Amino acid sequence: MAIASMRHEHPRRRMRFGTAAVALLSVLAIGLGMTMGEGQAQAVAVPSPTGSVGDVIAALANNKLSQDLAKQWRLDICAADSDGGPHDGGADCTGSTGVGVAVVLPTAIELVPALPNAPLPVGAAKVIGDGFQFALASGGGQATAISYLPLSLATAGASDGRTAYAFAVIGMADAWTTSEIPVKLFTSRVGAIPAITQVNCYGALAAAYAENVGACANVLGTFDVKLDQLQRIPQLQLALTDPTAVVFDPATVLTTALGKLLHGQGFTLSKDVARLSLGGDSILALTSDYGLSAPITIDWLGSTITIFPTAHINGADRPNGLALPHISGGALDTSKLAPAVTVPKSALPFGLAPITPGSATAPATAVMRSSRVADTVLQSSTPQSSTPQSSTPPASTPHPAQPTSTASAPSSPAPTPGDGSAGGSDEVTTGNTRTVATAG
Repeated sequence: MAIASMRHEHPRRRMRFGTAAVALLSVLAIGLGMTMGEGQAQAVAVPSPTGSVGDVIAALANNKLSQDLAKQWRLDICAADSDGGPHDGGADCTGSTGVGVAVVLPTAIELVPALPNAPLPVGAAKVIGDGFQFALASGGGQATAISYLPLSLATAGASDGRTAYAFAVIGMADAWTTSEIPVKLFTSRVGAIPAITQVNCYGALAAAYAENVGACANVLGTFDVKLDQLQRIPQLQLALTDPTAVVFDPATVLTTALGKLLHGQGFTLSKDVARLSLGGDSILALTSDYGLSAPITIDWLGSTITIFPTAHINGADRPNGLALPHISGGALDTSKLAPAVTVPKSALPFGLAPITPGSATAPATAVMRSSRVADTVLQSSTPQSSTPQSSTPPASTPHPAQPTSTASAPSSPAPTPGDGSAGGSDEVTTGNTRTVATAG
Protein backbone atom coordinates (compact mmCIF):
# COMPACT_ATOMS: atom_id res chain seq x y z
CA MET A 1 0.00 0.00 0.00
CA ALA A 2 2.83 2.35 0.80
CA ILE A 3 4.45 1.75 -2.61
CA ALA A 4 1.16 2.35 -4.40
CA SER A 5 0.65 5.55 -2.48
CA MET A 6 4.09 6.78 -3.47
CA ARG A 7 3.37 6.03 -7.13
CA HIS A 8 0.20 8.13 -6.99
CA GLU A 9 2.05 11.00 -5.35
CA HIS A 10 4.80 11.29 -7.97
CA PRO A 11 2.63 12.82 -10.75
CA ARG A 12 1.16 15.27 -8.27
CA ARG A 13 4.62 16.31 -7.15
CA ARG A 14 5.71 16.83 -10.76
CA MET A 15 2.62 18.95 -11.46
CA ARG A 16 3.18 21.02 -8.33
CA PHE A 17 6.82 21.48 -9.31
CA GLY A 18 5.85 22.56 -12.83
CA THR A 19 3.27 24.99 -11.51
CA ALA A 20 5.81 26.47 -9.11
CA ALA A 21 8.40 26.79 -11.90
CA VAL A 22 6.05 28.69 -14.19
CA ALA A 23 4.87 30.88 -11.34
CA LEU A 24 8.47 31.66 -10.38
CA LEU A 25 9.41 32.65 -13.93
CA SER A 26 6.33 34.85 -14.19
CA VAL A 27 6.96 36.49 -10.83
CA LEU A 28 10.61 37.20 -11.69
CA ALA A 29 9.75 38.76 -15.04
CA ILE A 30 6.80 40.75 -13.72
CA GLY A 31 8.76 41.77 -10.64
CA LEU A 32 11.48 43.12 -12.91
CA GLY A 33 8.92 45.37 -14.59
CA MET A 34 7.36 46.46 -11.30
CA THR A 35 10.72 47.40 -9.75
CA MET A 36 11.85 49.47 -12.73
CA GLY A 37 11.07 52.97 -11.62
CA GLU A 38 10.60 55.95 -13.85
CA GLY A 39 14.27 56.87 -13.71
CA GLN A 40 15.38 53.34 -14.58
CA ALA A 41 12.90 53.19 -17.44
CA GLN A 42 14.26 56.46 -18.83
CA ALA A 43 17.78 55.10 -18.54
CA VAL A 44 17.03 52.23 -20.90
CA ALA A 45 14.52 54.08 -23.07
CA VAL A 46 15.35 54.99 -26.65
CA PRO A 47 13.63 57.64 -28.75
CA SER A 48 10.41 56.17 -30.09
CA PRO A 49 7.16 57.24 -31.72
CA THR A 50 5.09 55.80 -28.88
CA GLY A 51 5.25 59.06 -26.95
CA SER A 52 3.69 61.09 -29.77
CA VAL A 53 1.05 58.44 -30.45
CA GLY A 54 0.30 58.32 -26.74
CA ASP A 55 -0.08 62.10 -26.67
CA VAL A 56 -2.76 61.94 -29.38
CA ILE A 57 -4.71 59.19 -27.60
CA ALA A 58 -4.36 60.97 -24.26
CA ALA A 59 -5.70 64.19 -25.74
CA LEU A 60 -8.81 62.33 -26.89
CA ALA A 61 -9.38 60.35 -23.71
CA ASN A 62 -8.35 62.74 -20.96
CA ASN A 63 -10.12 65.94 -22.02
CA LYS A 64 -13.03 67.21 -19.93
CA LEU A 65 -15.73 66.29 -22.46
CA SER A 66 -14.58 62.68 -22.73
CA GLN A 67 -14.27 62.33 -18.98
CA ASP A 68 -17.75 63.77 -18.41
CA LEU A 69 -19.24 61.35 -20.92
CA ALA A 70 -17.40 58.46 -19.28
CA LYS A 71 -18.84 59.39 -15.91
CA GLN A 72 -22.33 59.49 -17.40
CA TRP A 73 -21.92 55.86 -18.46
CA ARG A 74 -20.17 54.94 -15.21
CA LEU A 75 -16.70 54.24 -16.66
CA ASP A 76 -13.21 54.97 -15.29
CA ILE A 77 -10.78 55.60 -18.14
CA CYS A 78 -7.37 57.17 -18.61
CA ALA A 79 -4.68 57.31 -21.29
CA ALA A 80 -0.97 57.95 -20.86
CA ASP A 81 1.12 60.56 -22.61
CA SER A 82 4.87 61.11 -22.85
CA ASP A 83 4.89 62.84 -19.46
CA GLY A 84 2.81 60.22 -17.70
CA GLY A 85 -0.94 59.88 -17.50
CA PRO A 86 -3.58 60.73 -14.92
CA HIS A 87 -5.29 58.63 -12.30
CA ASP A 88 -9.06 58.36 -12.70
CA GLY A 89 -10.85 56.30 -10.09
CA GLY A 90 -9.60 52.74 -10.49
CA ALA A 91 -7.82 53.53 -13.79
CA ASP A 92 -4.14 54.38 -13.20
CA CYS A 93 -1.93 55.65 -16.03
CA THR A 94 0.65 57.49 -13.92
CA GLY A 95 3.34 54.88 -14.54
CA SER A 96 3.09 54.86 -18.34
CA THR A 97 4.99 57.14 -20.72
CA GLY A 98 4.16 55.21 -23.88
CA VAL A 99 0.80 54.26 -25.36
CA GLY A 100 -1.17 53.09 -22.35
CA VAL A 101 -4.91 52.89 -21.75
CA ALA A 102 -6.62 51.72 -18.55
CA VAL A 103 -10.36 51.11 -18.23
CA VAL A 104 -12.55 50.05 -15.30
CA LEU A 105 -16.08 48.86 -16.15
CA PRO A 106 -19.08 48.05 -13.99
CA THR A 107 -20.31 44.46 -13.83
CA ALA A 108 -23.10 45.45 -16.23
CA ILE A 109 -23.09 48.33 -18.71
CA GLU A 110 -26.29 50.37 -18.80
CA LEU A 111 -26.70 52.26 -22.08
CA VAL A 112 -29.01 54.83 -20.51
CA PRO A 113 -26.78 57.51 -18.98
CA ALA A 114 -27.25 58.57 -15.38
CA LEU A 115 -29.77 55.83 -14.69
CA PRO A 116 -30.38 55.52 -10.94
CA ASN A 117 -29.11 52.39 -9.16
CA ALA A 118 -27.00 51.32 -12.16
CA PRO A 119 -23.81 49.34 -11.31
CA LEU A 120 -20.69 51.43 -10.68
CA PRO A 121 -17.11 50.64 -11.81
CA VAL A 122 -15.18 48.68 -9.22
CA GLY A 123 -11.62 47.42 -9.70
CA ALA A 124 -8.10 48.51 -10.54
CA ALA A 125 -6.52 48.73 -14.00
CA LYS A 126 -2.91 49.89 -14.19
CA VAL A 127 -0.47 50.48 -17.09
CA ILE A 128 3.29 50.88 -16.72
CA GLY A 129 6.23 51.43 -19.10
CA ASP A 130 7.07 53.16 -22.38
CA GLY A 131 5.69 50.52 -24.73
CA PHE A 132 2.10 49.68 -25.59
CA GLN A 133 -0.22 48.67 -22.73
CA PHE A 134 -3.91 48.04 -22.17
CA ALA A 135 -5.56 47.06 -18.90
CA LEU A 136 -9.22 46.31 -18.21
CA ALA A 137 -10.86 45.59 -14.86
CA SER A 138 -14.41 45.03 -13.64
CA GLY A 139 -16.18 43.62 -10.62
CA GLY A 140 -13.21 44.22 -8.31
CA GLY A 141 -10.60 42.67 -10.63
CA GLN A 142 -6.93 43.71 -10.52
CA ALA A 143 -5.27 44.06 -13.96
CA THR A 144 -1.71 45.28 -14.56
CA ALA A 145 0.00 45.62 -17.96
CA ILE A 146 3.72 46.43 -18.17
CA SER A 147 5.82 46.87 -21.32
CA TYR A 148 9.13 48.50 -22.12
CA LEU A 149 10.65 49.56 -25.46
CA PRO A 150 8.58 50.45 -28.52
CA LEU A 151 8.09 46.96 -29.96
CA SER A 152 6.39 45.71 -26.81
CA LEU A 153 2.73 45.05 -26.12
CA ALA A 154 1.18 43.96 -22.83
CA THR A 155 -2.54 43.49 -22.22
CA ALA A 156 -4.31 42.36 -19.05
CA GLY A 157 -7.90 41.92 -17.97
CA ALA A 158 -9.47 40.72 -14.73
CA SER A 159 -12.99 40.44 -13.33
CA ASP A 160 -14.79 39.34 -10.16
CA GLY A 161 -11.90 39.92 -7.77
CA ARG A 162 -9.37 37.94 -9.82
CA THR A 163 -5.84 39.09 -10.73
CA ALA A 164 -3.96 39.37 -14.04
CA TYR A 165 -0.40 40.51 -14.81
CA ALA A 166 1.32 40.87 -18.19
CA PHE A 167 4.91 41.93 -18.82
CA ALA A 168 6.79 42.25 -22.15
CA VAL A 169 10.13 43.55 -23.41
CA ILE A 170 10.30 43.49 -27.23
CA GLY A 171 7.46 41.05 -27.44
CA MET A 172 3.87 40.41 -26.55
CA ALA A 173 2.21 39.24 -23.34
CA ASP A 174 -1.50 38.71 -22.66
CA ALA A 175 -3.17 37.78 -19.37
CA TRP A 176 -6.96 37.64 -19.35
CA THR A 177 -9.41 36.24 -16.83
CA THR A 178 -12.56 38.30 -17.41
CA SER A 179 -16.19 37.30 -17.06
CA GLU A 180 -19.00 38.18 -19.43
CA ILE A 181 -20.25 41.75 -18.93
CA PRO A 182 -23.93 42.23 -19.89
CA VAL A 183 -25.01 45.30 -21.86
CA LYS A 184 -28.47 46.55 -20.87
CA LEU A 185 -31.03 49.08 -21.99
CA PHE A 186 -33.39 50.17 -19.19
CA THR A 187 -32.26 47.09 -17.24
CA SER A 188 -33.14 44.78 -20.18
CA ARG A 189 -30.25 42.84 -21.62
CA VAL A 190 -29.47 43.68 -25.26
CA GLY A 191 -25.98 42.20 -25.61
CA ALA A 192 -22.76 41.39 -23.78
CA ILE A 193 -19.01 41.84 -23.81
CA PRO A 194 -17.75 38.23 -24.04
CA ALA A 195 -15.52 36.65 -21.43
CA ILE A 196 -11.83 36.28 -22.29
CA THR A 197 -9.71 33.60 -20.62
CA GLN A 198 -6.21 33.16 -22.01
CA VAL A 199 -2.51 33.67 -21.39
CA ASN A 200 0.06 34.19 -24.11
CA CYS A 201 3.76 35.03 -24.13
CA TYR A 202 6.19 35.63 -26.99
CA GLY A 203 9.28 37.79 -27.46
CA ALA A 204 12.69 38.62 -26.08
CA LEU A 205 11.26 38.45 -22.56
CA ALA A 206 7.58 37.99 -21.83
CA ALA A 207 5.58 36.66 -18.90
CA ALA A 208 1.92 36.55 -17.96
CA TYR A 209 -0.32 35.26 -15.19
CA ALA A 210 -4.11 35.10 -15.07
CA GLU A 211 -5.84 33.69 -12.02
CA ASN A 212 -7.71 30.43 -12.66
CA VAL A 213 -6.50 30.49 -16.28
CA GLY A 214 -2.77 29.84 -16.24
CA ALA A 215 0.67 31.35 -16.68
CA CYS A 216 3.40 31.49 -19.32
CA ALA A 217 6.93 32.71 -19.98
CA ASN A 218 8.94 33.07 -23.18
CA VAL A 219 12.59 33.98 -23.69
CA LEU A 220 14.06 35.03 -27.05
CA GLY A 221 11.20 33.37 -28.90
CA THR A 222 13.02 30.09 -28.29
CA PHE A 223 12.30 28.84 -24.78
CA ASP A 224 8.62 28.57 -23.97
CA VAL A 225 6.83 27.49 -20.78
CA LYS A 226 3.07 27.41 -20.33
CA LEU A 227 0.63 26.29 -17.66
CA ASP A 228 -2.96 25.74 -18.84
CA GLN A 229 -5.46 25.55 -15.99
CA LEU A 230 -8.54 25.59 -18.22
CA GLN A 231 -8.26 21.91 -19.12
CA ARG A 232 -9.92 19.17 -17.09
CA ILE A 233 -6.44 18.14 -15.94
CA PRO A 234 -4.07 21.16 -15.74
CA GLN A 235 -1.41 20.92 -18.42
CA LEU A 236 2.23 22.00 -18.22
CA GLN A 237 4.12 22.58 -21.49
CA LEU A 238 7.88 22.90 -21.97
CA ALA A 239 9.01 23.78 -25.49
CA LEU A 240 12.01 24.58 -27.63
CA THR A 241 10.88 26.69 -30.59
CA ASP A 242 12.39 27.95 -33.85
CA PRO A 243 12.26 31.78 -34.17
CA THR A 244 13.70 31.64 -37.71
CA ALA A 245 10.46 30.13 -39.02
CA VAL A 246 9.01 33.58 -39.72
CA VAL A 247 11.99 34.27 -42.00
CA PHE A 248 12.00 31.00 -43.96
CA ASP A 249 8.24 30.38 -44.04
CA PRO A 250 6.55 33.77 -43.47
CA ALA A 251 3.28 32.92 -45.25
CA THR A 252 2.51 29.89 -43.08
CA VAL A 253 3.69 31.46 -39.84
CA LEU A 254 1.83 34.75 -40.26
CA THR A 255 -1.38 33.06 -41.45
CA THR A 256 -1.31 30.65 -38.50
CA ALA A 257 -0.50 33.44 -36.05
CA LEU A 258 -3.36 35.60 -37.32
CA GLY A 259 -5.81 32.70 -37.17
CA LYS A 260 -4.85 31.82 -33.61
CA LEU A 261 -5.03 35.46 -32.55
CA LEU A 262 -8.55 35.84 -33.94
CA HIS A 263 -9.67 32.65 -32.18
CA GLY A 264 -8.10 33.63 -28.87
CA GLN A 265 -5.45 30.88 -28.98
CA GLY A 266 -2.40 33.04 -28.43
CA PHE A 267 0.22 34.53 -30.70
CA THR A 268 3.61 33.24 -31.81
CA LEU A 269 6.00 33.72 -34.72
CA SER A 270 7.96 30.54 -34.01
CA LYS A 271 7.43 26.89 -34.84
CA ASP A 272 7.79 24.13 -32.30
CA VAL A 273 10.97 22.09 -32.58
CA ALA A 274 9.85 19.96 -29.65
CA ARG A 275 7.02 20.50 -27.15
CA LEU A 276 6.59 18.26 -24.12
CA SER A 277 3.11 18.36 -22.60
CA LEU A 278 2.28 16.89 -19.21
CA GLY A 279 -1.37 16.60 -18.23
CA GLY A 280 -4.42 17.58 -20.19
CA ASP A 281 -6.41 15.12 -22.28
CA SER A 282 -3.25 13.60 -23.78
CA ILE A 283 -1.59 13.10 -20.32
CA LEU A 284 1.84 12.78 -21.97
CA ALA A 285 2.73 14.12 -25.41
CA LEU A 286 5.79 15.07 -27.44
CA THR A 287 4.87 17.05 -30.55
CA SER A 288 6.60 19.18 -33.16
CA ASP A 289 5.84 21.35 -36.19
CA TYR A 290 8.68 19.52 -37.94
CA GLY A 291 9.07 15.85 -38.77
CA LEU A 292 6.04 13.75 -39.65
CA SER A 293 3.02 15.77 -40.70
CA ALA A 294 0.61 12.93 -39.84
CA PRO A 295 0.73 9.48 -38.21
CA ILE A 296 2.14 6.43 -39.99
CA THR A 297 -0.56 3.88 -40.83
CA ILE A 298 -0.35 0.18 -41.69
CA ASP A 299 -3.36 -1.49 -43.33
CA TRP A 300 -3.26 -5.26 -42.99
CA LEU A 301 -5.93 -7.96 -43.20
CA GLY A 302 -8.71 -5.38 -42.86
CA SER A 303 -7.28 -3.70 -39.74
CA THR A 304 -5.36 -0.42 -39.40
CA ILE A 305 -2.39 0.16 -37.12
CA THR A 306 -1.68 3.84 -36.39
CA ILE A 307 1.85 4.68 -35.26
CA PHE A 308 2.31 8.04 -33.47
CA PRO A 309 -1.42 8.89 -33.17
CA THR A 310 -2.20 12.58 -32.89
CA ALA A 311 -2.51 14.74 -29.77
CA HIS A 312 -4.51 17.98 -29.64
CA ILE A 313 -2.07 20.62 -28.40
CA ASN A 314 -2.68 24.39 -28.54
CA GLY A 315 -5.52 24.07 -31.02
CA ALA A 316 -3.73 21.76 -33.48
CA ASP A 317 -3.53 17.99 -34.00
CA ARG A 318 0.04 16.72 -34.32
CA PRO A 319 1.65 13.25 -34.19
CA ASN A 320 2.52 12.30 -30.62
CA GLY A 321 5.98 10.79 -30.43
CA LEU A 322 5.27 9.28 -27.01
CA ALA A 323 1.88 7.70 -27.77
CA LEU A 324 1.42 3.94 -28.04
CA PRO A 325 0.31 2.55 -31.43
CA HIS A 326 -3.45 2.43 -31.95
CA ILE A 327 -5.11 -0.59 -33.59
CA SER A 328 -8.55 -0.25 -35.14
CA GLY A 329 -10.01 -3.63 -36.05
CA GLY A 330 -12.23 -4.40 -39.00
CA ALA A 331 -13.65 -7.33 -40.93
CA LEU A 332 -11.01 -9.87 -41.94
CA ASP A 333 -9.89 -9.18 -45.50
CA THR A 334 -7.70 -11.99 -46.85
CA SER A 335 -7.06 -10.04 -50.04
CA LYS A 336 -4.74 -7.80 -48.03
CA LEU A 337 -2.17 -10.42 -47.10
CA ALA A 338 0.65 -7.95 -47.60
CA PRO A 339 0.57 -4.87 -45.32
CA ALA A 340 0.23 -1.47 -46.99
CA VAL A 341 2.31 1.16 -45.20
CA THR A 342 1.48 4.86 -45.54
CA VAL A 343 4.27 7.24 -44.59
CA PRO A 344 3.37 10.98 -44.75
CA LYS A 345 5.75 13.72 -45.75
CA SER A 346 8.13 15.17 -43.18
CA ALA A 347 8.63 18.91 -42.73
CA LEU A 348 12.13 20.33 -42.27
CA PRO A 349 13.31 23.63 -40.71
CA PHE A 350 15.22 26.52 -42.30
CA GLY A 351 13.14 26.51 -45.48
CA LEU A 352 14.32 23.09 -46.64
CA ALA A 353 11.97 21.16 -48.91
CA PRO A 354 9.89 18.53 -47.10
CA ILE A 355 10.75 14.87 -47.47
CA THR A 356 8.04 13.14 -49.48
CA PRO A 357 8.12 9.31 -49.81
CA GLY A 358 8.27 8.18 -53.45
CA SER A 359 5.50 5.66 -52.98
CA ALA A 360 3.93 5.07 -49.62
CA THR A 361 2.71 1.57 -50.52
CA ALA A 362 5.54 0.54 -52.84
CA PRO A 363 7.05 -2.13 -50.52
CA ALA A 364 3.71 -3.82 -49.99
CA THR A 365 2.93 -3.74 -53.75
CA ALA A 366 6.25 -5.33 -54.59
CA VAL A 367 5.59 -8.13 -52.11
CA MET A 368 2.15 -8.77 -53.59
CA ARG A 369 3.55 -8.86 -57.12
CA SER A 370 6.27 -11.29 -56.09
CA SER A 371 3.63 -13.48 -54.45
CA ARG A 372 1.54 -13.59 -57.63
CA VAL A 373 4.61 -14.39 -59.76
CA ALA A 374 5.57 -17.22 -57.43
CA ASP A 375 2.05 -18.69 -57.67
CA THR A 376 2.24 -18.56 -61.47
CA VAL A 377 5.62 -20.28 -61.56
CA LEU A 378 4.46 -23.05 -59.20
CA GLN A 379 1.39 -23.70 -61.33
CA SER A 380 3.45 -23.83 -64.51
CA SER A 381 5.84 -26.34 -62.92
CA THR A 382 3.01 -28.91 -62.59
CA PRO A 383 3.09 -31.49 -65.54
CA GLN A 384 0.31 -30.78 -68.02
CA SER A 385 0.21 -34.31 -69.52
CA SER A 386 1.17 -37.85 -68.54
CA THR A 387 2.97 -38.30 -71.89
CA PRO A 388 6.71 -38.50 -71.23
CA GLN A 389 8.78 -35.82 -72.76
CA SER A 390 11.55 -36.71 -75.17
CA SER A 391 14.99 -36.45 -73.68
CA THR A 392 16.68 -36.43 -77.08
CA PRO A 393 17.98 -32.96 -77.92
CA PRO A 394 16.80 -31.50 -81.24
CA ALA A 395 18.99 -32.14 -84.24
CA SER A 396 21.32 -29.37 -85.15
CA THR A 397 20.82 -27.65 -88.46
CA PRO A 398 23.62 -26.35 -90.65
CA HIS A 399 21.65 -23.24 -91.47
CA PRO A 400 20.12 -21.63 -88.30
CA ALA A 401 18.21 -19.17 -90.44
CA GLN A 402 16.16 -21.96 -92.04
CA PRO A 403 13.10 -23.28 -90.17
CA THR A 404 13.39 -26.62 -88.43
CA SER A 405 11.10 -29.41 -89.43
CA THR A 406 8.10 -29.77 -87.11
CA ALA A 407 6.69 -33.05 -88.36
CA SER A 408 6.42 -34.49 -84.87
CA ALA A 409 5.17 -31.21 -83.39
CA PRO A 410 1.50 -32.18 -83.06
CA SER A 411 2.30 -34.56 -80.19
CA SER A 412 4.10 -31.81 -78.31
CA PRO A 413 3.00 -28.17 -78.60
CA ALA A 414 5.61 -25.47 -79.00
CA PRO A 415 6.96 -24.36 -75.63
CA THR A 416 5.76 -21.06 -74.29
CA PRO A 417 7.49 -19.00 -71.65
CA GLY A 418 6.53 -20.23 -68.28
CA ASP A 419 4.92 -23.56 -69.13
CA GLY A 420 7.99 -25.59 -68.19
CA SER A 421 7.68 -27.94 -71.19
CA ALA A 422 11.08 -27.12 -72.65
CA GLY A 423 12.84 -28.87 -69.81
CA GLY A 424 15.05 -25.81 -69.22
CA SER A 425 14.33 -22.82 -66.92
CA ASP A 426 11.67 -20.13 -67.05
CA GLU A 427 12.59 -16.57 -66.08
CA VAL A 428 10.06 -13.93 -65.06
CA THR A 429 11.10 -10.36 -64.30
CA THR A 430 8.70 -8.03 -62.43
CA GLY A 431 10.00 -4.57 -61.54
CA ASN A 432 13.09 -5.18 -59.41
CA THR A 433 12.01 -8.76 -58.60
CA ARG A 434 13.48 -11.57 -60.65
CA THR A 435 12.09 -15.09 -60.22
CA VAL A 436 13.63 -18.17 -61.92
CA ALA A 437 11.87 -21.55 -61.86
CA THR A 438 13.51 -24.77 -63.09
CA ALA A 439 11.46 -27.67 -64.27
CA GLY A 440 12.00 -30.91 -62.36
